[in-house]
Amino acid sequence: MALLTVKPYAVWPPPAGLVIAPPYEQLLGPASYEVCPRCGFEFGNDDNPGTAEPSSFEEYRAEWEADGCPWFEAGQRPKRSDE
Repeated sequence: MALLTVKPYAVWPPPAGLVIAPPYEQLLGPASYEVCPRCGFEFGNDDNPGTAEPSSFEEYRAEWEADGCPWFEAGQRPKRSDE
């Protein structure tokens, strides 16, 4: 099941072997600014300097996993077959 409705960046997925760091749009083109309903990462915002320090995908994911992988938009969480 795809959770995002558009590609996060104009160039997606990043080319194999490309080393990227925030801000990603310098290498990947314009961001979608879509928020992942699973983890809450907003492409183009969470990885760009502005209201907070930019976070890499890896940093954001590590923090989200450390918090127990909560659904950002609980209403989007698919039902398990035993529910």
